[in-house]
Amino acid sequence: MNQSLKILFEDDDFLVLDKPHGVLVEGVKGGEQTLTDFAIAHSGERTRAAHRLDRDTTGVVLFAKNSKWNRELAEIFEKKRIRKEYWAIVRGKWNRSINKVETMIRRTENGRWENSKENGKVSTTTFRVMGSDEQYSWVQALPKTGRTHQIRLHCLEACGPIVGDRFYSDDSENPLLLHARSLSFAHPGGRGDLRFESDPPEYWKKWLDLFS
Repeated sequence: MNQSLKILFEDDDFLVLDKPHGVLVEGVKGGEQTLTDFAIAHSGERTRAAHRLDRDTTGVVLFAKNSKWNRELAEIFEKKRIRKEYWAIVRGKWNRSINKVETMIRRTENGRWENSKENGKVSTTTFRVMGSDEQYSWVQALPKTGRTHQIRLHCLEACGPIVGDRFYSDDSENPLLLHARSLSFAHPGGRGDLRFESDPPEYWKKWLDLFS
């Protein structure tokens, strides 16, 4: 892993990193280097990730540098008092009338996940189309629940797979174009609202240029 990872924010309590493609947030000891390994090396052994992103998803990851706000942060995430914004490039022309997707998500026999009409855990994501042409759509996704692969599956339900999604399409040529754009919440210590934002990686440029 590149040791010059981008730090988006840091104070005495929080560290916010810009996660690159292909890096795990956490892993087993003795395995590959993770984002948490970098965070600990930078901020100390008590540093812990407050949430996770999939290996191939890029963008904002929040770490607590001590146990001071652990309970409050856990409650913020558990009670959904946090705004998570993602960007995705999806195959297909998104119907602009679709601004909310609600399905049940369940695990399949092959260890993956799927949308289900009969059983599973209820999941909800709201969407806004940022740009589109006849082949691709750039969407903002705001997940209201936190199911595994939720945004991938909801894009699949509404329009098509996310570009580079090796789980739910046969696209092995492109990196996954799913990016954790921003994270917003009220400081647990009453110090106002916090918002952390990450620009998408450089390889997004040719895709975003499609909609300019």
